[in-house]
Amino acid sequence: MKPPKPRLKKKRIALLAAEGVHEHEFWTPYYRFKEEGAEVLVAGPDGKGVVYRGEGRLGKGGLDLAPTDCAIEDLKPGKLDALVIPGGIFGPLTLRAHEPALDLVRSMDRRRKVIGAICHAQWVLISAGILKGRRATSPGDIRIDMENAGAKWVKEEAVRDGHLVTAIYFGYLPAFLRLLIAAIEE
Repeated sequence: MKPPKPRLKKKRIALLAAEGVHEHEFWTPYYRFKEEGAEVLVAGPDGKGVVYRGEGRLGKGGLDLAPTDCAIEDLKPGKLDALVIPGGIFGPLTLRAHEPALDLVRSMDRRRKVIGAICHAQWVLISAGILKGRRATSPGDIRIDMENAGAKWVKEEAVRDGHLVTAIYFGYLPAFLRLLIAAIEE
């Protein structure tokens, strides 16, 4: 029996990295997209070749993430098919304060390119100002932040609203990735 054809061949997906993103929410999409034939570009605030540490038990002492391929500001939204932002606490806090990350999110949104955010990565969407009127989910502890940003918050594992895909946390990675891959395929 032949293996199935990769669903994301010739697709370019940017995966953001920063100190303290959740390892599961980084590595699972990273390998899943590669499995589907996508080119995965890891980008972070500090340039090419940086190895950030994941969330770990106390927020920053986790496992190494993949080395960055470029700085966030070097990504060209017109040459990307999707952007994925892992959660955690400290990683999203860093990214939401990083203007190039917010500019990238806004540009991807204007171009109607797929954007995926899981767990507290929704803070980045809030800071980018792209949630008004959109159906989205997040952990319950930031529900009020989501609603204050204008989102129509729902308690579902993962939610797709057009080109925007959100999920509650790493326990729902399968649902998140199914929605993301379907959106990127279209």
